[in-house]
Amino acid sequence: MKNLKIIDLKDCDKNYFDKAWDIYISSFPSYERRTLSEQKLILEDKKYEARIFIKDNQVLAILFFWHFSKYTFVEHFAINKSFRGQSYGSKILKNFMEEYKNIILEIEPIKDEISEKRYKFYEKFGFLKNEHIHFQVPFRKGDEKFELLLLSLKKLEKKEYQNLYKEMKNSLCI
Repeated sequence: MKNLKIIDLKDCDKNYFDKAWDIYISSFPSYERRTLSEQKLILEDKKYEARIFIKDNQVLAILFFWHFSKYTFVEHFAINKSFRGQSYGSKILKNFMEEYKNIILEIEPIKDEISEKRYKFYEKFGFLKNEHIHFQVPFRKGDEKFELLLLSLKKLEKKEYQNLYKEMKNSLCI
C-alpha cells in the first residue's frame, strides 16, 4: 500500500508498540481484548500475526489475526481515531483480502448505529452473516462468553462452523 509501512508487532520498537497498544485499548472493550502479558505470550504463537500500519511515523492501524487450517481469523482490526473516515480501513482490508482468501471475523450484534455502520463496512466487501449462534471464545479460562456475529466471505455449513469453533477454542484461550 502506497505510503504505508507494515511492521510485525513483535519486531517493532517500544514507541510503535505502545502506540499500537493504545489503539487496541481504546478500540475494544475489556472483555474483547487480552492483557499485555497475554498479548506478548500469543505473539510467540506461529499461527498468530499482529501487524501495525505506519504512516508518517504514526501508527495508523492494527490488524491482529490467526492462521487456521482453512481460514484466516481476524481477531482485532482498528484504525487510529485520528485517521478514521479517510478510507484507510477500506484500503487495508482490501489489501488483506488480496493476500488471504478465506477470511472470517467477529463483530458485535447489530443493536445501534455504530454496530450497524460496522456491519455495513464489512458487508460492502462481501462479508456475510452466518446464521449459527456464535459466542466469542473467551480469551481466559473462566471468562464469560458472549454472543457475536460471525462474518465470512461464504456461508459456513454447520460442520464447517463446528470445526472452526473447535479450532478457535484450541488456539484463542490461554
